[in-house]
Amino acid sequence: MWIALEGVDTSGKSTQINLLKPLFTEAIFTCEPGGTPLGVQLRHAALHSALCAQTQFLLFLADRALHLEEVIKPNAHKLIFSDRSLISGLAYAPYSLKQAWELHRNTGIDCLPDMVLLLSLDLHTLKARLHAKNPDGIELKGVDFLMQVQTRLEQATTLLGVPTHTIDASKSVEQVHKMVLEKVHAHALCAV
Repeated sequence: MWIALEGVDTSGKSTQINLLKPLFTEAIFTCEPGGTPLGVQLRHAALHSALCAQTQFLLFLADRALHLEEVIKPNAHKLIFSDRSLISGLAYAPYSLKQAWELHRNTGIDCLPDMVLLLSLDLHTLKARLHAKNPDGIELKGVDFLMQVQTRLEQATTLLGVPTHTIDASKSVEQVHKMVLEKVHAHALCAV
């Protein structure tokens, strides 16, 4: 079972992944972009270089293809938690969701998570969290851009028909963790 944690930058995906690790010691934990050695380099190039949006998208597409072949597919029989997935690939794309999905499908990247946990932020919390950190290339695009991406994340899960649970990520880390665990356990019981 592949569970993807999705959300805009600063929504707490990495924090929640780190809280899950000691509880699911047999699970595979990974991320997109950067879930493979080459993916780390692709991620760095995409986030820290002055690239146009289309080039950045193609780097992330290459990373996703590699990640699926080297991490997701070989471990499909295990529980996998990923920090982002194809859902983010569509939401952050400089194309419409349908165009971005077609670009993924045309390159053979059509493997979807079994469930998405979408960590959603309100505008006030997003602004506060962005202000408190050193932004990367994506975060420098601003609050309005990230709020649009958040809407596109929701739309992408609907477009692809992926079972999705939206979690209010403006709550405390502990409250969010409790909600994440509830959804993971509920989905695992349904999958049996």
